[in-house]
Amino acid sequence: MGITTDDAMRLSRELLERCPHNEKGTARLNYCREIISEGSRILRETTHSVTFHEAVMVSLRERGGRRPSTLHELNYICKRILQGAPHMAEMQLRHIKVEHCYAVLSELFSTPRQFNKARLVLHSIFACGIRHGWCSCNSVDGIVKPNLAEVEITALTWEHIKQLVRVAQHPRHLSCAATMGVMLWAGVRPSEAQRLCWEDINWEEGILLLAARHSKTGGARCITMQPVLKRWLVQVCKGKKLSGPLCPTGWDYRWRELRREAGIETWQQDVLRHTFASYHLKRFKDLSMLQLEMGHATPELLRTRYLNMRGITKRQARLFWSPKEWC
Repeated sequence: MGITTDDAMRLSRELLERCPHNEKGTARLNYCREIISEGSRILRETTHSVTFHEAVMVSLRERGGRRPSTLHELNYICKRILQGAPHMAEMQLRHIKVEHCYAVLSELFSTPRQFNKARLVLHSIFACGIRHGWCSCNSVDGIVKPNLAEVEITALTWEHIKQLVRVAQHPRHLSCAATMGVMLWAGVRPSEAQRLCWEDINWEEGILLLAARHSKTGGARCITMQPVLKRWLVQVCKGKKLSGPLCPTGWDYRWRELRREAGIETWQQDVLRHTFASYHLKRFKDLSMLQLEMGHATPELLRTRYLNMRGITKRQARLFWSPKEWC
């Protein structure tokens, strides 16, 4: 058995000493058996684990239904951690502490934004481990997220909006006009706009349906199509079959050429979404409605990052939403 007779007798005595004094004979023996059985179960639960590498693979499989772009990012971060920290890859998940996680994140992900993304992925791996009983706590909970210095994104200038709309109506760029319209007058993110189909538009009710699988945050939302957007879509797509993707093939190149011809040299990724938000609030003065249209859980992000109405006049806000101005 691997232990001496003296050790076995000592363990038996310690076990008997833990039995209630009122237990006698067979009852006492059964109580000892229960202690051994329960102790074995607890020991298995508190020591059973898998390697970090195995936990990563299971976590990735469980998230296999995500969008290709999301899966690409998850795989990239996991591969970077496994290759950059081979010592942690072979550690039992239960034995990995806060300091191990922090050291790996600090060494492999230099910018605050990269650090935060990798922290979220690492957190999800430990959450997977907790669900499977491979660890009892999430070590990443002890790592504080670094503050991100948000870059101010201002709305497009009035002249740039006019140039963009004018150029989009040229035959060379007409294939991009619908996608540009939903970004400018519905606040749809570029990545979301590329997933939209004509079937996502409910013309009768005047809404744009953004399915959960298409949105960045994973939540579905309905966006009101203002008259200017409805008129714009009808005009730029006149005579076309309104089915399939809004976005044309070769979108990145086509969109870049449209902006170049409009004379916009510096372009920020979500500038049309920010333009939509700023002009929407300037014109309609309804923060709650704008929050719903944007798909934000709270109005805080709007207040702190999106709303920048500096230089936007009441007249411009009125014209921005006027179909006669653009169509």
